[in-house]
Amino acid sequence: MKMRSLTWIFLAVVLCLSATSCRKYSGFKHGAGYYYQYHQRNSNGERPQTGDFVEVNMALRAGDEVLSPMTRNNMLMDELYRGDIYSALRQMHIGDSATFIFEGKKFYEEFLGMGEYPYGKTPIHADVKLLKILSKRSIAESEEEYRIKRKELREREDSLVKAYANENHLDNVHKGIYYTINRKGGGAKARKNQTAQILYKARRVDNTEFDCMLDPAHPCSFVIGKDQVARGIDIMVQEMNEGDQITAIFPSSLAFGDKGSTDFGIQPFTPVVYEVELLRVQSR
Repeated sequence: MKMRSLTWIFLAVVLCLSATSCRKYSGFKHGAGYYYQYHQRNSNGERPQTGDFVEVNMALRAGDEVLSPMTRNNMLMDELYRGDIYSALRQMHIGDSATFIFEGKKFYEEFLGMGEYPYGKTPIHADVKLLKILSKRSIAESEEEYRIKRKELREREDSLVKAYANENHLDNVHKGIYYTINRKGGGAKARKNQTAQILYKARRVDNTEFDCMLDPAHPCSFVIGKDQVARGIDIMVQEMNEGDQITAIFPSSLAFGDKGSTDFGIQPFTPVVYEVELLRVQSR
């Protein structure tokens, strides 16, 4: 009889603790060191693994204070401690959205490394949506594809330059730059350390334009020989007189290099064509 009474008391205590836990954050379930509530679930979706890159929308809140709304693209690491954001993300699928509740001080100071937590015992809420997973394998495959593409671009660049020069009658060559003089001016010759003002139009070898400055009232201004513009422009301007206008094709080494330009949609190892007019030069 006594044993049965103890059993009922034990069960009552467990139920009481369980009810207290549920009441602590209404609607949330208890996880491994955190509380969670899912708003959208995609149970058939992929889950991230350690070493994968994950892209998430995440907003951190401490009470009414918004700490950091952000889109983050980070490698998923092993847990820094039980119940950190990594362990929470590892339970999500692509397309899931959820709110997680973490111990504020531990999350702020140990995980974020933000110094002393300024909100006392207030927990941190993290509103998270898992957008994308890039696995270690797909990263390796992408890197190999990129390496092959770069090799192809590098190998074909010289033939692209020469073919364009032949087709467009760029019959002069200076320091690897094929060019033609469209118009001769009669002004002063440009020299290093002078300030040059130019107009230009830039295009790809398929003749699609990607940049220009053609307003004489607002020309491109730079100091010659100071690497303030593409090296091809710097080199050719020093061969020009005020009033000269040229068309030239620059190899990638004198333009956007082995990285290309995301701003202009220029791939690595890609030659570009410039029409350049030297308006004036001024001594500094």
